Amino acid sequence: MIVGTVEELVTSPEAVLDDLTLSLRRDPRPEGQPVPAHEGRWVGHLRKVAAAKLRHWGLPYLVDDVRIVISELVTNALVHGTGDQVAFRFLLVADVLVLEVDDGSTRHARISTAGDLDEHGRGMFIVSELSTLCGVSPDGTKTWCCFKIPTALRRDA
Repeated sequence: MIVGTVEELVTSPEAVLDDLTLSLRRDPRPEGQPVPAHEGRWVGHLRKVAAAKLRHWGLPYLVDDVRIVISELVTNALVHGTGDQVAFRFLLVADVLVLEVDDGSTRHARISTAGDLDEHGRGMFIVSELSTLCGVSPDGTKTWCCFKIPTALRRDA
């Protein structure tokens, strides 16, 4: 996992094909408290939005991995975030899809190794295995990952 920003990955703003940011209201609560059902439903909504966008851009082969990664990133943000909102970003550049979640927490996400019987601790490992690259912003508030898109497999809508 690297420390850096999504903006550092996008070297050419004119290459941006799609840039969507959605902000979700997060009820204040102590870290680790259960996520209210109305907030948890946003995870499924964001998976559906991303799947529709991927199909629109001719990238259906990414749908399954992206759905899993969104589940992990957004759930982590809802459970561990400290801000009153969670911002989700879907950024498609010529040959890279970037997913970014801002949860307001300055604690850096990290990849950990969970034991066989552990119920938690696999999320960022899963993200790192499914994506091409993942990272966290220098201030810790944003966690992101990207998927390399072979030019031959992408079509411009």
